[in-house]
Amino acid sequence: MIELLLLGLALAAVAGAGIVVVEALVRRAELGAILLLGATLLNAVLVGRVPSVTLPGGIRIQVHDVAFALMLAAGILRVLRTPRFSSFQRWVLVLGAVLALSLVRGAMAFGVEHSVAEFRLFLPYLSGVLYFATFPPSAWLNDRIGRLWLAASVPMVVLVALRWLDVFAGVNLGVPREQFGADAAIKVLDGPYTFFLACAALLTVPSWQLHDERARRLTRMGALLLAVVVLLNRRTVWLTMIVGIAVLMVRGRRLRRRAVAMVIGAVLLTAAAYIALGGAAADEGPVARSAVGTGTLDWRIQGWTELLEGLSKGPVDWLVGEPLGSGFSRQVEGSEVQAEPHNFYVTTVLRTGLVGLVALIALTGGLLRALWRTPPGTGRGLLEPGVFPALLAMQVVWFLTWIPGMEQGIVTGLAIGLAAMRERGRPPFPASPRPHVTTAGTGRVSGE
Repeated sequence: MIELLLLGLALAAVAGAGIVVVEALVRRAELGAILLLGATLLNAVLVGRVPSVTLPGGIRIQVHDVAFALMLAAGILRVLRTPRFSSFQRWVLVLGAVLALSLVRGAMAFGVEHSVAEFRLFLPYLSGVLYFATFPPSAWLNDRIGRLWLAASVPMVVLVALRWLDVFAGVNLGVPREQFGADAAIKVLDGPYTFFLACAALLTVPSWQLHDERARRLTRMGALLLAVVVLLNRRTVWLTMIVGIAVLMVRGRRLRRRAVAMVIGAVLLTAAAYIALGGAAADEGPVARSAVGTGTLDWRIQGWTELLEGLSKGPVDWLVGEPLGSGFSRQVEGSEVQAEPHNFYVTTVLRTGLVGLVALIALTGGLLRALWRTPPGTGRGLLEPGVFPALLAMQVVWFLTWIPGMEQGIVTGLAIGLAAMRERGRPPFPASPRPHVTTAGTGRVSGE
């Protein structure tokens, strides 16, 4: 009896704390950014050792799952208080609706554990987009989130350095190592976390044209992040970084000469580091082979083709997808593969059908098109409107071979707010005092 009473009190305390956190999230968008960025950093550091609790039924709840659930709850509350939706907010609701339908169908067909396990592929992105899309654009908020992003990238770089010490110098300081095979010793950070650093580096690019002390600090930090990103040898991240800088250069010609100099400098420093670390060893080395080989892409395309062929069972699957929990089993080169497809567009069409795919394309390519004519960045603030076309272009490429990182909902959600202002013919950042508390659904901001 006493044990049941204590359990009830504990559950009541957890529920009360959850209500307080959700209410705070409804009012302060920067708290949501802290949750997403903190979850990204936590997962990168702990890898498979993230604290978790196993519920009755076998469902394993990790710390970041709680963070995403709280953000999703806060986002839903803000949506319920929104009197009128923009076109891109409607696409978010469409994507959320077909995912909810797929989750219910999956729970009925395969059980809650399997359906929830696959829903985790979408939860970070969906919760972030739904949450941030409900906040009105604010120069202070965007700059604040940009600063938080750069702040989170510092311990991520330290983590990379510590893992490199372990791999190349045998200095083990107790940091869990990421495992990517014997031919990938330098890849001590998984792809989504490397992409996280690439986006952080891009935030500094508009400052390269300026010459004040703040711009010089951001330029030095951007150069460091760029060098680390290249050294981590993630080919898709390299491509996204090139695309992002190219977009900034095309849209803001003042950046061209300085941006090219920075990129060339980072490449030269990285090449020198590879030589010093023996990356260009005899037999052409694994780094050289991985950078030019197409075997991985061919292998993935075979898997995507077989998975999509499974949708031909009926028109319902093509329209709204197979239920979450169906699994991703396929035969590739004679071997059975169970992992997710490594292509967010394919994953989306498999679980949400053509309806979800159209919504996702609207939230990536559609947003990019809507914000393309946004004036280029000035470098005076982080995550300013002019940098979003570059971030969205990087995202479009990234989704071709990976699922979204935990932080990508921030980019898409804030971009939706900017696009809504353009739809209404208003400036992206209306003149207002530094925001303190936002009123959900009204767009009104109270100053300090």
